[in-house]
Amino acid sequence: MKKIIRYSIAAVVFAFMALTTISCEKFLDQAPSSEQDKEYIFQDYLRAQRYLDMMYYYMPRIQANYKFDEYYGFLESATDMSEYTASYGATNRSFNVGNWKATAADTEVSDVWYRCYKQIRRAWMFLDNVDNFNNEPTGRKPLMKGECHFMLAYFYFELAKRYGGVPLVKAVLDLESDYKIPRASFDETISFIQSELDLAESLLPDWWSDEGSWEDYGRATKTWCKALRSRVTLLAASPLHNPNGDAAKWKAAADAAKDCLDYCEAQGFHKLTTDWQNLFLRKTPSQNPELIVFKRAGTYATNFNTRMINYEQATPGDMFWGYGSNSPTQNFVDRFPVIKYDASGNVTGVEDFDWNNPDHVANMYKNRDPRFYYTVLYNGRMWINRAIETWRDGSTYGADRDPKNHLYSRTGYYLRKYWGRECKNKNNPGGCKTYPFYIRLAEIYFNYAEAMNELYGPDNGNGGLSAIEAINTVRARLICPPNNKIQNNQSDPYYYVLVERTENPDFPVLPEGLPGLPAGMTKDQARDKIQNERIIEFAFEDQYFYDILRWKRGPELIGGAIYGVDIVKSGSTYSYNRIKIEDRIFDAGRMYLYPIPQDEVYNLGIEQNPGW
Repeated sequence: MKKIIRYSIAAVVFAFMALTTISCEKFLDQAPSSEQDKEYIFQDYLRAQRYLDMMYYYMPRIQANYKFDEYYGFLESATDMSEYTASYGATNRSFNVGNWKATAADTEVSDVWYRCYKQIRRAWMFLDNVDNFNNEPTGRKPLMKGECHFMLAYFYFELAKRYGGVPLVKAVLDLESDYKIPRASFDETISFIQSELDLAESLLPDWWSDEGSWEDYGRATKTWCKALRSRVTLLAASPLHNPNGDAAKWKAAADAAKDCLDYCEAQGFHKLTTDWQNLFLRKTPSQNPELIVFKRAGTYATNFNTRMINYEQATPGDMFWGYGSNSPTQNFVDRFPVIKYDASGNVTGVEDFDWNNPDHVANMYKNRDPRFYYTVLYNGRMWINRAIETWRDGSTYGADRDPKNHLYSRTGYYLRKYWGRECKNKNNPGGCKTYPFYIRLAEIYFNYAEAMNELYGPDNGNGGLSAIEAINTVRARLICPPNNKIQNNQSDPYYYVLVERTENPDFPVLPEGLPGLPAGMTKDQARDKIQNERIIEFAFEDQYFYDILRWKRGPELIGGAIYGVDIVKSGSTYSYNRIKIEDRIFDAGRMYLYPIPQDEVYNLGIEQNPGW
């Protein structure tokens, strides 16, 4: 905290927007450019508004590696979901060997602490001075206060999910302040976050009016508060922070998720989309009603550019020469179920992929969950202008495999999610964009299902949706009609299913969506299925690592063995073998919580997290 004060006190404001162009610039489209004193900022509504807007700017971008700052690689590559192949320093590489205090890990482990507290200070500074300007539009100040209270909740949640209980700063600190603030307990931290969300929700609108208000697009709403409350209560109920399984905490999580779902249904602002692929590509958040908390279009739409190809996800062969980053593992690929069909081609259900099933292995990329094809590039998959080649034939290797080169995948897979087929090569990537978001409606169904299963088991909805019904609602939206039921134009909601099949004959036909999970499971069986569904649905969306921590499954999903596939080509046939890539480290005695920056421990006189 003292470090934050040193950084902040020289100027009351960190990074104020360029004021000479403020009247013609869009919300959040400016980078910080100068420093001004608080009297100057808060004498004018527009200047104060831009000061507030910077809190949106510093919300971490979860796609395309924009989390607070760049550290290469998705954090999923610190789990069994992915392998970051390149030898360049990255947070996930430090995590993989158990060195969470390495300099390469600072962006995630230490810098988040300082960045969150800077924005917490910004929020209190705004609330202290919001009444100083008088030229705001009618009724604007209460809305701005609501935004600030949401941001306080949001940044404290980002701290709590990493560090547990943290010092609760409730005012602007200066050099004369006593900043030896003790750590609150985790429950006290969650209670404070909840109170800030309650206050924010009482002040924020259901929706920002569309009439003449592009400036307000992407601001916090009541739905944002309800969605974040669902995350907060689920974290508090999870095994990491609820080791005795207190039913009241699971009830709070179920109630918060249900409240959000009911509100979304009543208001009609947010609903599940059947166009799953374009949640991540091409369409803006305004065209994706499933997105709840998101970053607005503008500078926050990430072009699929050369840098993204190099550092995030790319076939390193002809045309791309990427860095083999974030390669999905066989551990992850094995999670996708196999769809079963009868002799007439009708869907009869799904079954888990099994390496002991010769038919599964011989046809391992056929009849899989459609999200597999939208997420992973695999051997033989036609991608843009040629088939992916991760095979070997003796000492001869396919175009996308080279075991001696760290820029090639070691797992036999490459990441497809966020990569539009419009982006065809390294030198001329194309114009497909991704739009960063944090919470989408599908997550609220999963939060509800997880809590309801712990409370009542998988099939008892206690008068509402059961846990399994909630999961099956999300699965049912994965509709993939046969080609003759899709119009060959972009106005058809299933147009991209048709496009997918022009390149990928393996893509399944699912006229009624993905078959549902069965009734009759035990609570433990349902928990495994719900967690597996969550892993598939939100892959590479910056949830999995933190889910593992709150589930207390670190040794098996962050530590343990990472597998890939060895594909041997013989003529026109392939054989597949699961191979170990590496063993990773997770110390359950300390790694469920991040280490607090040590200078903060000394300066504040607070207790470090166990084991650090």
